[in-house]
Amino acid sequence: MPPHDSSARRFRRPAALFPSVAESIPGAPDPSTSSDLAHDSARALLDGVFHSSDPEVVERVVSLAADDGLTDLAALWSGAPATTLPGALWRLYVLHTWSQRHGEDVVHRYRAGSRTVPGLRYLSGLAEPPDVHEVHRTMDDILRGAFTGDLGLALRRAGAVATIVAHGTAHLADEDRDDERTRQAERLLSTGEALTAAGRHAEAGLLE
Repeated sequence: MPPHDSSARRFRRPAALFPSVAESIPGAPDPSTSSDLAHDSARALLDGVFHSSDPEVVERVVSLAADDGLTDLAALWSGAPATTLPGALWRLYVLHTWSQRHGEDVVHRYRAGSRTVPGLRYLSGLAEPPDVHEVHRTMDDILRGAFTGDLGLALRRAGAVATIVAHGTAHLADEDRDDERTRQAERLLSTGEALTAAGRHAEAGLLE
């Protein structure tokens, strides 16, 4: 399934990642505490990778995303607004995971939408026409760039990919008169817009 901001329910609850914190809270966790944990963990991961002198640290983060190693963190981040650091990383993580698992589908949708928004093709960084290998490589590069270089640009590139794929999904839905694909197109467009907005916040120093 394409990225969906409300798909957090499909992920495991994140309490196991923070047992000492979970045990100290009676009953259900306080939403404000969960929000603090989301922001703190996102910043710690981003800063830890960015300031690391070991290049293998970055590759481990990319590998973790591909292998579901960030599932607990993603669940913690999933409730955060799009224009916050945990919310932006959540959407980037979901888009990356979907593209890795369903590369052929992403390629098909991307090719169907790339002519509609040609300006975004250059921002996405995908070669024309892309194949599955190119999609995987580009999404890895975007994720790597979020942690090592320009976070704002990485988020805007991811937003461009999601937006192009959204337009392609809408075209395919129209051709097949497929209502489910129409809904997928709307969710993908929402994800693309959210990532783009987060990228602009990051460039303005407002992504916290």
